[in-house]
Amino acid sequence: MVAPMDITFLGTGSAQPSATRNHQAMALRLDGDIWLFDCGEATQHQFQKSKLKMGKVTRIFITHMHGDHCFGLAPVLCSMTDNLNPANAPTEDSDDDKVPVDIYGPTPLRSWLRNTLKSTYSNVGRSYRVHELLLQDDPVDTNSDLHPNELPGQNIFLVNGAFDLPLYASTEKGYRVQAAPILHSIPSLGYVIREPDWPGKVNGLVPLIKQNMVALKKLGISNPMSLLGQIQRTNAPYDLPDGQRLEPPPMRPGREVVILGDTKDPSPILPLTHSPTLLIHEATNALTSLDKDKEGNYTMTLEEVEARTKDHGHSTPQMAAAFAKSIGCKTLILTHFSARYRGDEESESLAVMEEIRRLATDVFDQRAQDIYCARDLWSYEIKME
Repeated sequence: MVAPMDITFLGTGSAQPSATRNHQAMALRLDGDIWLFDCGEATQHQFQKSKLKMGKVTRIFITHMHGDHCFGLAPVLCSMTDNLNPANAPTEDSDDDKVPVDIYGPTPLRSWLRNTLKSTYSNVGRSYRVHELLLQDDPVDTNSDLHPNELPGQNIFLVNGAFDLPLYASTEKGYRVQAAPILHSIPSLGYVIREPDWPGKVNGLVPLIKQNMVALKKLGISNPMSLLGQIQRTNAPYDLPDGQRLEPPPMRPGREVVILGDTKDPSPILPLTHSPTLLIHEATNALTSLDKDKEGNYTMTLEEVEARTKDHGHSTPQMAAAFAKSIGCKTLILTHFSARYRGDEESESLAVMEEIRRLATDVFDQRAQDIYCARDLWSYEIKME
């Protein structure tokens, strides 16, 4: 059976938070764990408003060191293991509090987090380790003078344009995460998450089993349909009494999710992507009806908006959609919106966000329903194709 996978947007704003958008944070739920991507200020409050449990977070991926993407990291680490909070406390038979939290990101994430925890006299209550993704000239932290709850992390260097991340127990399940540096105003990362291939659908084998039902029962197989599960588990053929063979169907490719940090050009991650199931891309600024004067005329041109957006290291919906089209992704979700674009359910807010979505659909050249604008606490199920 294919494992469920979904992502919850705990924060969808950029730079300054607003009454309707928190700072950036995304919770990818897969195989019973939560992998958190970015952790802006007040992410712990967003967890409490959601149906997610902080104690289920096993990995945290930071895209870059701007505060709206990392200022909530130390508080989340403290809160997710706080046994005074029943909603987050591990159960008696749970090992969640014994498994280290793995954190990934650029320099100086390790020293910054260590100093933050030390200078605030914080006891995390659960061990953690920070793995830094380093470019050639980046300073190397030597894992000295660790925080009491800190384990040594790995220093991961760029090889042939990619970082290969250590996932420890998850490698046994076939998951893989790679990252690449993308272009922003400071060093920024994009992550590519791949799950293992899944057994193919066996529905086409049912008629053959039915033809051999009586003979199979005579052989002692009380429930011949159980052969379907056997073939999926073993991926081995089975010879039927009448001489026909149940051949395992081709494996189904696992889902691929691409999550980008802030960027004006994510093209360096292109070699790592292969028609991903989902792309999450920032769309900080756009030319919308909010940019019209009293006479209904635009106060700036699209070219001016794009130039200003790029100057700050960000993207427009059209830029995000063009990249989505170039990598052949199935679904695009836009996030990291300026505080100008409210994320509530008011009709004016919804109308502006639909404008932004349409700007992307005009470029993406896919079904309009394959593009979404994220809002805080919204969840999206990442389905198998």
